[in-house]
Amino acid sequence: MFKAVLFDLDNTLLDFLTFKKETAKAAASTMIKQGLPTTEIQAYGKIFSVYDEKGIEYQKTFYEVVKQYDLEINLAEKIQQAGILAYLQRKAEVLRPYPMVKPTLKKLREKGLKLGIISDAPRNKAWQRLIITGLENEFDFVITHSDTQEFKPHPSAFTLALRKLDILPDAVLFVGDNPSRDIKGAKAVGMRTCLAKYGQTFKGSDISDYEIKKFEDLLGLI
Repeated sequence: MFKAVLFDLDNTLLDFLTFKKETAKAAASTMIKQGLPTTEIQAYGKIFSVYDEKGIEYQKTFYEVVKQYDLEINLAEKIQQAGILAYLQRKAEVLRPYPMVKPTLKKLREKGLKLGIISDAPRNKAWQRLIITGLENEFDFVITHSDTQEFKPHPSAFTLALRKLDILPDAVLFVGDNPSRDIKGAKAVGMRTCLAKYGQTFKGSDISDYEIKKFEDLLGLI
């Protein structure tokens, strides 16, 4: 039935939301200890306010938080860099695949399926996450925002994946957590779609062909 399975990365393969929450807590706590004149709860909220405004992949989040306090420049830099380092340390500690991801991917490959990723993350961040979680060698290709400069549901990444696969779209299953980006984008180019309910954080009106409540449920669809 299927010859290839493609995946979104964050909240589909990786428990991205837990990672973002835990790293924000670590950064907020450290910045307070270094002199940020607010509470941990308020600092945590400001971090997520920046994510909401600028996007979850925004690269100057802690700068945006610290600059709100109009601090002396060296104190501001100390607090910002302390937050960044706390974030990075906690990232390596908490970023993990969802349960059963690696053994399920192995079984899919044993069935002869091609595997790939289509992510809205920048190339460097996607590969960092894959290496931290030990998934860097599990896929035939990884397509990121850096390859197309477009975000899903724009068709560019999906059509690029089809060119790499040289497989008809209806023989490709795309698995993602976001109906409005993952499901809509994959359906538009003719792929079959599967909603990763276990990682879903966004609602949407686009209906997938399948739904799974655990990653390993994929094996029942193949």
